[in-house]
Amino acid sequence: MADENVIVIEEGTEKDKNNKKIYIIIALLLVVLIMLLLLLLVVVKKKREEKKQNFNVEKIIKKLEKKEIPKDQLKILIKKANILYKSGKKEEALTMLEKIANYSESLSFYNLGVIKLQEKKYKEALNYFQKAIKNKESRTLSAINAAYAALMLNNKPLFEYYTNLAYLYLPELAKNRNYPYYYAVVMYYKGYEYETIPALKIKTDYNPNQLLSAVYEYLKDPQNALQYEKNPLYKGLELAQIGEYQLAKNYLQNTSDPQGEFALGLVDLKLALYKNASVILKKYQGQNIYPVYIYLKPSLFDIKTAQKDFKNNFLANKKDFYDLFFYYAPYKVINMNKTIEYLQKGISGIPLGAIEEAKSSLSKSAFLSNLNLQIAKAIRLALRGHILLANKEFKKLYKKRKDSYIINYNLALTYAQLGEYEKAYTHFLKAYHLNPYDLKSGIFALYAADKANIQNKYLTASIKDDLNDKTALETAMLAIYTGDTVTMAAFSEKMEQNKPLWILTNLTIKAIFNKNYSNEALKLNSMFENDLVSNLLYFYAQNKNLPVNKIAQNYQAFFYHLIPYLNEFYYGANVARDWFFDFARISGLMNRVRILLIKKAKEENFDIIPVLERLAFADFYTKHFEESYTIYNDLINNKNINDAKTLYYAAIAAIGANHHNNAIALMTLAKLKNPLYAEPRFALGLLWQEENNLNAASIQYSKIPNGFVSRFFDFNIKQINE
Repeated sequence: MADENVIVIEEGTEKDKNNKKIYIIIALLLVVLIMLLLLLLVVVKKKREEKKQNFNVEKIIKKLEKKEIPKDQLKILIKKANILYKSGKKEEALTMLEKIANYSESLSFYNLGVIKLQEKKYKEALNYFQKAIKNKESRTLSAINAAYAALMLNNKPLFEYYTNLAYLYLPELAKNRNYPYYYAVVMYYKGYEYETIPALKIKTDYNPNQLLSAVYEYLKDPQNALQYEKNPLYKGLELAQIGEYQLAKNYLQNTSDPQGEFALGLVDLKLALYKNASVILKKYQGQNIYPVYIYLKPSLFDIKTAQKDFKNNFLANKKDFYDLFFYYAPYKVINMNKTIEYLQKGISGIPLGAIEEAKSSLSKSAFLSNLNLQIAKAIRLALRGHILLANKEFKKLYKKRKDSYIINYNLALTYAQLGEYEKAYTHFLKAYHLNPYDLKSGIFALYAADKANIQNKYLTASIKDDLNDKTALETAMLAIYTGDTVTMAAFSEKMEQNKPLWILTNLTIKAIFNKNYSNEALKLNSMFENDLVSNLLYFYAQNKNLPVNKIAQNYQAFFYHLIPYLNEFYYGANVARDWFFDFARISGLMNRVRILLIKKAKEENFDIIPVLERLAFADFYTKHFEESYTIYNDLINNKNINDAKTLYYAAIAAIGANHHNNAIALMTLAKLKNPLYAEPRFALGLLWQEENNLNAASIQYSKIPNGFVSRFFDFNIKQINE
């Protein structure tokens, strides 16, 4: 039984297996068949759809050719054509639209024009809009778009023609819900910007923000323009336009657009971030996206600005008083008696304290007597106000006796009065080393160094070591330099001697403590009553607390009192020159000063160079730029005056006279004379940028310390029509 059962099972199992295999095969065949059928259906459907789609386009075109399509369905067909265009089937879309043009021209021509506008093919767009207008359908919108196409083609007559046409056709759209927007666009094109604003604030299907921003920008109302402009690039540009440079920077640094990055470079220039600007502009050599033009700051010629600067800056810093120390410091001679005798032959009434006998270890001899005479001749020039000529004489003497303490000191004093502080520092320091007992030479070296931004801690320490009970004046003078208020206060309470430097030291200390120093100014004026600087100092001490316009008014009357004392202005120390110009600028008397200088220049045949320098300066500040430039050119090319400041002022005058290429050459020379002089570097950077040489401009900016603000120059973006 067991064996039979096994066989049955086996027989039965084998049979079942065969049946199952058959079923599985049949099932698989059915699945494959179904999948094939489905795939076939998809393919067939797709081919039918493609065929249907192709057929439909062809069928539509044929119907259009036979004019078998109702006109009310044309707009739907145009929409379908636009969908084809956007999906990338441009040829089919254009073919369809052209066929529509043969059936209902204006509708298709208008849409073809719009497509050509999108492709920036303005001539073709204009042609289509002209045809649409001719067929008298959609002619208002066609005229508006035609005006835009003409504008982009820079065809002003056509722009005005289509703008007027659009204005004529506007009533046709009076019932259209978008009429306010169309009206606003036409008014904007016609130049009626104010009329666009109310219309643009009426809700339509269009977003009015971009046009509102443009309108407010045109109306020079950037604050309102900003609230409608959301793009960070344009917001940054708008903020820069109104001078909000830090806010502009915040927006512009968040855009990757080259326009924005280049604008950021210009904003950095406005913010005095020269290193950043240099890096950005260097990247755009050859693609000057926003060309600039350099200009002289209007504040240079504005009386109110001059008055404000005067109020804030005149004798406002201890460094300003250093020039008074150089002015009133005595010249040194070897033999006082013989020198006085010689000087009195050429000068009547030598001011008290104008000269002093130097303590020298050199033995008296015929040679020294002769040297003393030559020194006295140079001093006589200085005391008559001819500082430049005196400086030349001391330079000659220095070549003969470089180891003379007296000659080094006197040469340094003339350099200091001429404003050449680095040279003054060098020779004061040498005089101090040659005669360490003369502490004033060392202190004057520190004053000149401070004016030239030079530090010398060792010199300060050396002088401090030599101070004692007998050097009260020198102790106070050093305290002014170091800012030692305790020592300054002690000196002011116990001032011992009625001599120019003692009085001036006390005056300076009172000024630092913001106290009245009229008494000290009066004492100096009494000692030097025929002196321009002492008169100006006394006038200012009496008037300094008045409103600046009142100071200016009072000076207008005081000016004529100074006319007999102008030798110092014509030839003398820079402090006399600068102060006289400062008071003239705040009181509106620059033209009067210019007339005096023109007259003096015609009469002068002994010391003409300082007079010409001052006349060129007066010409510049009265906007006689060509005359100023001509004089500076003569001084540089014919009279060998080529210091950094003269070269720079010549360049400024050249820019005022619109000789920008000459200004580049002069600024380059000024920079070479004094590499630390930031003014010519800044101007040179702008001039190179104006010439589209961004690489050269970026080099100059890279060498300017961040935070520097030019007194003379600024820049703006060139407009297209400039």
